[in-house]
Amino acid sequence: MPRPDRREPTAATAAERLDEILEELSRDDSIAETVIQRGRSQFPAYASVPIADLIEAVHRNRALAIQTLRSGVSPPPEQIWEAALSTSERLAQGLSITDIMGGFRESLRVIQNRVIELTGERGLDPRVALRASTLLWDLGDTFSARISLAYREIQIADEVARKQELEQFVRRLLTGDLTEAEHRAAGSRFAGSGPVRAIVTAPLPVPLPAPLPDTLLMDQGRAIGYVAVGETLPATISYSEGSPGEWQMLPESYRLAQQLQATAELLGRSGRSTLADLSWRIGVPASPALNEFLRRSYIDPVLAEGEFGALILDSIGAFIEHGLRVDAAAKSLPVHPNTLRYRMQKFEELTESSLGDFDTLVEVAWALAVAGGSKGQHAD
Repeated sequence: MPRPDRREPTAATAAERLDEILEELSRDDSIAETVIQRGRSQFPAYASVPIADLIEAVHRNRALAIQTLRSGVSPPPEQIWEAALSTSERLAQGLSITDIMGGFRESLRVIQNRVIELTGERGLDPRVALRASTLLWDLGDTFSARISLAYREIQIADEVARKQELEQFVRRLLTGDLTEAEHRAAGSRFAGSGPVRAIVTAPLPVPLPAPLPDTLLMDQGRAIGYVAVGETLPATISYSEGSPGEWQMLPESYRLAQQLQATAELLGRSGRSTLADLSWRIGVPASPALNEFLRRSYIDPVLAEGEFGALILDSIGAFIEHGLRVDAAAKSLPVHPNTLRYRMQKFEELTESSLGDFDTLVEVAWALAVAGGSKGQHAD
């Protein structure tokens, strides 16, 4: 009786048998059933994913595994589009990144076990199964890396979308252009939060000197938005606050904050500005004709005296800022009170005015504001 042929298959025969195994693997419907059953048992969150979606994902994973076994090389992470697609789908269905990775690992484990079974049934060298297992382990690591990358990308995209949505909401909130749905959402958002006030900053450097609240957004180099009453920005930032009130009043508060900041920048003021700080000066930017008239009347004639003229304007500014008290103003400069009185007299002569007249004092204070304050900023 002839003895059975125990010779090892040739390399060509082994490759052909592996191809046969992979062909059979591609038609094996039991793989999806096993993966889904085991996956849902170990990761209950998959119970909420439709069966059709899971079957499709298993088929994608199987095709990727077969491709890897045929080529003998695990693809680089950036080429595994299947991982990015599965991650996006499962996150949208409420699964965690841990569930997503665990589900894929289980899928690959079932495929790996089936390959080992088939190689044994076909009588292939155990090294073929070992090689296949090694490739699938590598694929699992690469696939997991791509899942992690996709997850980070989705997180970043979601954060960008959330920020853009918030920025659009804040802009429309400040301008009073909320949609009906946004108006209802705003009511819920601000319920019980207390009064707020609009904010407009001076132009900000890049990078920012300090973090800003989420309710502030960049707009043409400056930040605009709102904060709760009592909340302040870092001391390194110059900004203006509108009037406080309920969130429905933010458009009015925003318009005031814009006016205040324009005034502060025109007057060369820094730091925090409110209506109480700037008072009547808020009208300066909106009165160009008056500004020019007062400048010609009270600033130009004095500056024509050169450096002495600048000292006169500083002295008049100090006199007004210290409540028309000569001694206090002189001390702040510092000069002798008689020196201050002499400069005041020269101012009256040069401008043909009287500092004892109330209207003149108002006009001079306005003119000094137009010129940029009283601290040595008058000389052109």
